[in-house]
Amino acid sequence: MMTKKITILFTALVLLSVLFSCTSNSKIFEENPPFSVKEATFQNWFAGAQEFGKGTHVFLEMENITQNTQIDSIYFRGLADVLQKDPNNPLKYKGNLKAAAKQDVVLHENPIKEINNPIPNIQKDFRFDLSPNEAVISYHKNNKRYYYKVTHLKEIEPLNYPSTNRGENNN
Repeated sequence: MMTKKITILFTALVLLSVLFSCTSNSKIFEENPPFSVKEATFQNWFAGAQEFGKGTHVFLEMENITQNTQIDSIYFRGLADVLQKDPNNPLKYKGNLKAAAKQDVVLHENPIKEINNPIPNIQKDFRFDLSPNEAVISYHKNNKRYYYKVTHLKEIEPLNYPSTNRGENNN
């Protein structure tokens, strides 16, 4: 009878510890970060040629950044980058998220001849589940990493880099 009570008590303790450990990890985002986001925008950019790629610039303007807070990274649409501080305005940050350029592959009627094709780089381990206009800011405060979700990114007009016109100098 005593061993049955000990077994039940042990099982209950294990279940409670698992339950509490799961709930403690569910709080990823800080609700009251030591800064406020005044404006958050993003701008898609496209190179003039496919081999130069495409990407997205993310622009953040902050307010009220407390001392000992260092804003360092942005996560947006499955990509991540280090945020760069504007040298003219320490409250403005920019991230340049570059999408991987498409690589040429050899398609052949004989599948054996395709064996040396590169394996596509599929980013599986993006750690956040975000909607298209949400981003996550990573920051350090007192040597500890925190994450803050920005839910109001606004899209600005895309930037299209022109390709060079090869026939331009042929007069």
